[in-house]
Amino acid sequence: MAAARPEVRIKEAVRGSAAVERRDIPSRPNRVAEMVRALVEDRPQPKAKEQEVLDVASAYFLKHGYQGASINEMSRSSGISKESIYRYFSSKKQLFEAVIGRELIEYQQRLRQLDSTLKTMDLREALITIAETVLGVMLTDRTLALRRLIFDEAKRSPDVGQHYYEIGPEEAFAAAENVFRSRGVDTAVGTAALSRYFFSLISWRIVLERECGLMEAPSRQQLREWVELTVDDFIKAFLRPA
Repeated sequence: MAAARPEVRIKEAVRGSAAVERRDIPSRPNRVAEMVRALVEDRPQPKAKEQEVLDVASAYFLKHGYQGASINEMSRSSGISKESIYRYFSSKKQLFEAVIGRELIEYQQRLRQLDSTLKTMDLREALITIAETVLGVMLTDRTLALRRLIFDEAKRSPDVGQHYYEIGPEEAFAAAENVFRSRGVDTAVGTAALSRYFFSLISWRIVLERECGLMEAPSRQQLREWVELTVDDFIKAFLRPA
């Protein structure tokens, strides 16, 4: 049997949820998680028009939220016909899940690209690189808006929030933990706990200030200065001298 064409896999992964719902199975499927796994494994290349629909929908959902979004208004404001949207996604819900899935894939891949660059660095530089990479994503207006969108939808669809956590924060925790383990750091706590303390220290205050509108997105130099200071404080507080 011939394999499905790459350009249709994104639709198949999203639309699989509709068939499950019609069978009235009591347990709720982790639809976003299943879709993201399918897309990562198959490395699909959606058609240009499908990609354009996702680009428009992403910007529209980020601006209006899921509840405030309308396919009719999305079509009217973007110039993309409703027929083009419904050719790839049969409902607003499925379009939203595809948008979130694509964003999560891009975030996951960016985090995983760190692995090869960290191996030749000493501990301090590796931690600085992880922190700059993660905060460089987290502190943008787009990511802050996306997180609010995900958190709001997670109240109705817990699988959305669960999968965001698994391939967002958990991927970052794993990258830091691998650095600590591979360097054989001397610490009073385990490497798993250490990685979580690390991200709490580097991200809690600065992300909160961005979320509360107390600061603009930092420049690259400002971010570097913040990260270096925080990494040095972390090393002094949590690691024993070699």
